[in-house]
Amino acid sequence: MCARPRCGADASSHASAGCVACVGATRTAAPETGELWVRAALAALATAFVGGWIAAQYVDTQYFAVVAPGLVALACAWAAAAAAPGVPVRRPVAIAIVAGLLATGLSDRLVPGGQNLFLPAGHRIPPYLTAVVGALAWPVLFGPPRPRPKTQPAGRGMRRK
Repeated sequence: MCARPRCGADASSHASAGCVACVGATRTAAPETGELWVRAALAALATAFVGGWIAAQYVDTQYFAVVAPGLVALACAWAAAAAAPGVPVRRPVAIAIVAGLLATGLSDRLVPGGQNLFLPAGHRIPPYLTAVVGALAWPVLFGPPRPRPKTQPAGRGMRRK
């Protein structure tokens, strides 16, 4: 037991080998896959909601109408990956693609008077495409580092007789 004055009393009242400080905090189980999906989805959707409102300010502008949805999807991918650490990169990216598309649609609907989500196609489809590209760009630009392949130095691994 540790030297804390209450350690012995805590250990005897809780029938343990010591207090929390000397035994150590109990570890919780790792979150399950479903919980990680929900965490990532909620973080991405919250980011998509805020990002969709911000992107609505740039609908029907020359360049930012296309750039803003890509940046929102990039932020959604970051939020999804941050909310679910340790999962494969494809999962947050898949969630971010859906959230980025929803944010782009939301931005079109939040414009005063509302916009048609898909017509005219030449004007409405490019923001959706950049949302997908923005989510796919996250692992390349800001994602976790990839493990390097193990290579053997020259001369090793060869048997000598």
